Amino acid sequence: MLRLNAILLLIFVFGLQYTCQAQPKGFEPPFELPQPTDLKKLRTAIVYTDRGQIHFKLFPESAPWHVANFKYLADKGFYKDLTFHIREPKYIIQGGDPTGTGNGGPNYFIPGEFNTEKHTPGALGMARAGDVVNPERLSHGSQFYIILGNSPHMDGLYTVFGRITKGMEVAQALRRGDRIRDVKVFVGR
Repeated sequence: MLRLNAILLLIFVFGLQYTCQAQPKGFEPPFELPQPTDLKKLRTAIVYTDRGQIHFKLFPESAPWHVANFKYLADKGFYKDLTFHIREPKYIIQGGDPTGTGNGGPNYFIPGEFNTEKHTPGALGMARAGDVVNPERLSHGSQFYIILGNSPHMDGLYTVFGRITKGMEVAQALRRGDRIRDVKVFVGR
């Protein structure tokens, strides 16, 4: 019972990390979704951190807005020198907030793309506020997380848009306050 209460508390805290930020009337990202043929070429990304590189396979077919958004922000250099502001051992590490408080972002949200990808170690997803303050179930514009331990309670509630292919040990070693040196999303064939 204590473990269940702790998990529910983490879900509550995780969902409220940026609820102080004004919630949108609409998501209105400042870019258009690329054509499907171009979107499918966005297959890999690297997050460069203080502790090393984390390589990801991206899922443009099941989370096109999330993958396109990650590329858009990476190309703008948005993530350079931001910190990881949440870390819960064997659960999650989260970054991508320019204020470092959990309340900041790029001033837009993206539509939720709830898919069948599981919240298992190495899953890359986008944070969002809980349904009470976010009935549209929009994803945050920039705050992303990496799952460090099995988290099935998040399946279907948050959008997974990638998975670690190399560097899980780097993700596990990250601590609150560690820096994101840069993010690159690569265009393949």
